[in-house]
Formats: sequence, structure tokens, C-alpha cells
Amino acid sequence: MNVEPLLIEATSKTPKIVFDPINNFYEISGRSLPENVVRTYEPIIKWIDANINYLPTPIEVNFRMDYLNSASAKMVSLILTKFEEFHKTNKEISINWYYFIDDDDIQSEGEIYAMLKKVPIKLIGIKDED
Repeated sequence: MNVEPLLIEATSKTPKIVFDPINNFYEISGRSLPENVVRTYEPIIKWIDANINYLPTPIEVNFRMDYLNSASAKMVSLILTKFEEFHKTNKEISINWYYFIDDDDIQSEGEIYAMLKKVPIKLIGIKDED
């Protein structure tokens, strides 16, 4: 089955989404404080539900969040639960959670997910380029 990529450009309040099975590249990046969190994340969840079992493995998903409000954090948790379910079927999937080393909030969010989710989550601190 050919799986179409999911590509959604970022706005000032929503993250960039690149789920590209052709190049085996999966990333959610940017700021997430949408007025309607369901409208923002529903396409991602539907895409995962429809396609995850057809993706080539191993799968590596990058999260590079600059900001995540509490409603968005719940949706990210739901996405990670989908990946956790996939991982439980003995499929190879790993998560990279990037955070700026001076951003305690995003780091702590990643640490919480790493503790709660039964899917490999690697926390990667990076320096701010400014």
C-alpha cells in the first residue's frame, strides 16, 4: 500500500507536521497553542490510525517543540499512546524529544512522557542557536 505523506505547514500557533513515509521522516515541530486543539491534531491522529501498520520500520519520530500548551500536551500524549500501541506489537519505533537546554518546561514534558509511555523516548538537549 502506498501511504501518502502528511505535510502541514506551521503557523504562529500550530506546529509543522511532516509525516513522510517515502523518506522515512516523521516530525512535529514548532509552537503549539491552537485555539482548537482537536482541529490541529485530528489529521495527525487519523493519519496514524490509517497508516501506521503500513509504514516501513524502524520508525523514528522527532518532536521539536518550542512551546506546548496544556491542551496540546494532552494531544501529544494521545499520539504517543498510538506509538506505544504500535510498539507493543513488536514493531520498531523510537521517539526523539528535542528541547533547548535552557527550556525546563519542554524538557520536563519529555521526561514525563518518557516515564509514562512504554515506547523508547530519547531526550536530546540542544543549544539555542541565538
